[in-house]
Amino acid sequence: MTPPIPFIRSRWAQPPPGIRKVTRILDPETLGQVPQVDEQLTGRELTGVVLAGGRSLRMGRDKAWLESDAQPLLLRQIGLLEQAGLKRIAVAAGPENRPPLPTTPAGIPLLRDRFPDSGPLAGVEAGLGWAHACSPNGWTLLVAVDLPELSVEWLRRLVVQIAPGTGCVPSHQGRLEPLAAIYPNQAWAIAREHLEMQKASVQEFCRRGLESGWMNRWEQNAQDQRALLNWNTPSDWPGGRSNPVP
Repeated sequence: MTPPIPFIRSRWAQPPPGIRKVTRILDPETLGQVPQVDEQLTGRELTGVVLAGGRSLRMGRDKAWLESDAQPLLLRQIGLLEQAGLKRIAVAAGPENRPPLPTTPAGIPLLRDRFPDSGPLAGVEAGLGWAHACSPNGWTLLVAVDLPELSVEWLRRLVVQIAPGTGCVPSHQGRLEPLAAIYPNQAWAIAREHLEMQKASVQEFCRRGLESGWMNRWEQNAQDQRALLNWNTPSDWPGGRSNPVP
């Protein structure tokens, strides 16, 4: 029996049999539109997880604490998921010995890695495992904490690309963006399999989804790709080295 995903609740409160292969053609004409997202989908079947367990080695400070829109990035990403209509949100918070994160709204669990030193895929596995326990046939919208240009409109366009048993990953000029993507919760077993085999590449995991049909590719134009600009080093962050992290 697979052990349950460990998590710690924060101090504040707030409110299968296989994966079906679905082939869809994503229409570039819809990229400039902001479609309405089904409330039942976002309220019950779609879970949101912020990936915030990284060590931020290149930045030299914890990226979850970097400020954007006058708040830590972690709280900004949680707010985006809430504005997009998601009711069930968690934070993939890395290992138990990770430095403290900004205080999150209550009711948002902090999920801990079950596969140490396995990079972002360990957070993906923790998020999918938690979501699968809540909704085995649903989906999980995963967003990295270090994407300060993400918008509610972009997330809504991503959400409408999914289909039963099938998620969606953005792509630009052949490069996948697996840390701002939606995965079917049934892919949890596949993520776990990769980690048990010490195959920790999240790109490889996502490519397997494309090849097997449980992920679709959403090709980005240059304007939409700006939503996926991240803060990896001090030169990327407007605050540079001048602002200390709490």
